[in-house]
Amino acid sequence: MNPESAVLQLAATLLAREVNPGLLATLQEPSTAAVLKQLEPRCAELLEKEWDKSDFDDAAVEFCRLFILDPKVPARAAAYFEEKELEIAGRIQFMLDNGFLELPKGFQSLSPDHIAILLLVLTSLAGEDAVQFKKDNLSWLPEFSSKLADRSEHPIYQLAAKLIVTL
Repeated sequence: MNPESAVLQLAATLLAREVNPGLLATLQEPSTAAVLKQLEPRCAELLEKEWDKSDFDDAAVEFCRLFILDPKVPARAAAYFEEKELEIAGRIQFMLDNGFLELPKGFQSLSPDHIAILLLVLTSLAGEDAVQFKKDNLSWLPEFSSKLADRSEHPIYQLAAKLIVTL
């Protein structure tokens, strides 16, 4: 897997579900944590310590505030790209229905136009296909990233916004 795909998969996972021990272990892997701390210094403390229940609860509350309950940062293309909402969701649903795309556990309940699914699809593409996919489906990414950076109060989601900006 190339570095850009790894970043996309990490961002997709952070945007798909709450931080759990498995995701935290990935974030805290020494070589990964070193890069993430440079990208978002405010997450350094969280990447260096052992999380307790309150740390996981804080991240979960922020995830729900940002993406679930009256979302401050909607994570679906429909919220930014209304004129092509059905087109984007339809393309992804076609890929799912015809076996061109298989979603990992934890992603299957997400809407086809959810940012996490679109980022995962992008990881499977290269060259001109990736460029065209971004153009057709992810033109709203800068607005999403900007809202996430502005409205997030948790370093982990500040990090997610910066991961997206790197694309």
